[in-house]
Amino acid sequence: GGWAFALVDYFLKRFFRVYPFFGLVAVLLRLLPFEYQRRFFLVETAEKYDLYKVLTFDFDHRYLMLWTLPLEIAYYFFIPVFVVGMARLRGYWWVACIPLQAWVVHDGFYVFRSHHILLRPHFTTFLQGSLAAVVFVKFNAWRKASGFEFRPWHVVGVRAAEYAIIILLIGECFRCLLCEWVHQFVPVSPGDPFISTLLASVIVIEMVLPSTVSTTLEWNVLRHWGKISFSVYLLHPFVIFSERISKKANYFDRFFERVLLLLVVATASFYLVELPLQKAVHKLSRALTQLETKDFGALVHAVTLKAKKQKSQRPFIA
Repeated sequence: GGWAFALVDYFLKRFFRVYPFFGLVAVLLRLLPFEYQRRFFLVETAEKYDLYKVLTFDFDHRYLMLWTLPLEIAYYFFIPVFVVGMARLRGYWWVACIPLQAWVVHDGFYVFRSHHILLRPHFTTFLQGSLAAVVFVKFNAWRKASGFEFRPWHVVGVRAAEYAIIILLIGECFRCLLCEWVHQFVPVSPGDPFISTLLASVIVIEMVLPSTVSTTLEWNVLRHWGKISFSVYLLHPFVIFSERISKKANYFDRFFERVLLLLVVATASFYLVELPLQKAVHKLSRALTQLETKDFGALVHAVTLKAKKQKSQRPFIA
């Protein structure tokens, strides 16, 4: 019934959001000479590029940054299970969230994460985002139900915590500031820095109590880059590894040419490829909604007609 339609709608939106454009790039790369395959996506030999294996996410054919996409798509299958589980727990959602959060923190400090590996080491990074979403939704619902309002001393405490988290986040990313002091008490992550919990905390705080941090990040220029980010993700190798740009001696010439060219290419691909796909998904979603409510709508229409007919046949009494 409703769950089936919701799941179909969910997977259609997720699939069409990422896979068709990825498929187009994979086909384009297949049509290019080997010289360009090697330059742009680090394909080792002329016989190495197998379009079928690339499209089916074969582990040895996840070239350059394409290793992240199958991990993201695999996590999509977990999200409905997570949502249903949290919904069934109702008021006891925290019973699951606390051990899951402990697992995220433990993995962050003790599990090796790097590029071109399978989902398992990165799973808790995705999970942190889902946990943050649950915390925000539950807190927001409680806040509306209770009428809670932040007092000045609440705001001061939240801001102090947020700015401390931001300093820790910068320190972990660049191995500076408080990084050495912090790692006197907790181990250094064996692979990539553990920043998912810090980043999720800042996002939740800004959603609950917005400040200049979120205002800055909502700057129109950054919002546009966010809108075209998937095009940037898929197409940036064609710009970054361009020989014409790489040969320029001046660093700033290379930097600004890459930024401007990538902006133009990604914006064009967004409006030519991504946006039409998104519109097609919205049409499919509306069609599914209409299909789901068709029987119910027909029933309501029949009942309404019957009521009107009975009313018209009722004798008039002065």
